[in-house]
Amino acid sequence: MISFRTSSGAVLPLRLAAAVAVLAAAGSIGTAAADEPAPVEGKTLVVMGDSFAANPPCDGVLVKCDGNNDVAAHECLHRDTSWPVQLSALMGVAGTSDFENATCTNASIDSGPVTSSGQQVPGRDGYTLAQLAIKAAKSGAFGPRTQVVAIQLGANDEWPHDSATTADAPAQLTCAFNVSQGCDAVAVSQGRWPDLDTVNGPAYADRIRKVVDYVKYYAPNAKIELVGYPELAPANSTAWCLDVLGVFRYVQPRATAINEFWNRLDDAERDAAQALSIDFVDARTPTAGHGLCSPDPWLLSVLDPKVNLVGLPFHPTPRGDTAVAAEVHSRITQTH
Repeated sequence: MISFRTSSGAVLPLRLAAAVAVLAAAGSIGTAAADEPAPVEGKTLVVMGDSFAANPPCDGVLVKCDGNNDVAAHECLHRDTSWPVQLSALMGVAGTSDFENATCTNASIDSGPVTSSGQQVPGRDGYTLAQLAIKAAKSGAFGPRTQVVAIQLGANDEWPHDSATTADAPAQLTCAFNVSQGCDAVAVSQGRWPDLDTVNGPAYADRIRKVVDYVKYYAPNAKIELVGYPELAPANSTAWCLDVLGVFRYVQPRATAINEFWNRLDDAERDAAQALSIDFVDARTPTAGHGLCSPDPWLLSVLDPKVNLVGLPFHPTPRGDTAVAAEVHSRITQTH
């Protein structure tokens, strides 16, 4: 976790103090240390998100996802076919300083490594949305020139807030590969899967509200796009699949809880966007029919030699990322 702190007794200028207070209230980030920043024009495109956005060139087995042991990278590796990079090309800012890619594996809205009761949660050590916003702000990302701020988060968070139960990638694999118990309603009652009723629009909106308000204030001309996740399974599916080496398919027929989580998260993001007067980008529609159990998945298998041998399982293939990038771009052009 990163922490930004003032020197003892320092008095922050009014503008910076206001910004710090907003972001500090949005997550466990401490207090930002900096002098009053000079006014910035901002960058055209800013993206904040988790591994579905970063889609790093790693798999945790053949290639580690820790920035090649570079602490400063903090798991913020990006594949050049990820949807934010493809979107930057569609917007004409690819490879320039006018694109801020603040997407990092294991990022969450506001889920830290320790609950308020002091319970340690292994693996939950990624950036929060507030930390990603500070990271981007320190690079001069937010200003009057900023046109688009896109956010894709929520899959790594605990539900309800401040519990130790999360639906992140390791938990999803553990639940899906539980052959004896499955991953349906019993997984929720046994505490192996988040309480699905807590994944809703009001809760999601409350958790991102302060950062959204911060962006609206410092990038007043930007369109804020809350980007949904691609289709992992059709809405009414009870099964969950994962291909291995592009030839073997594992099927968990009792996966109602997993699939319902993604349904609830999609609905929560849509409702939260409406409540906060920002845009929601539906990533399910352009990826429909290409979920994990489909004949033509746009999601990676384990060590997939036909697409990317090195890549995070059940994260988008380049074709899936292309579809999401095109949908975000279409939404941007419709709303500008």
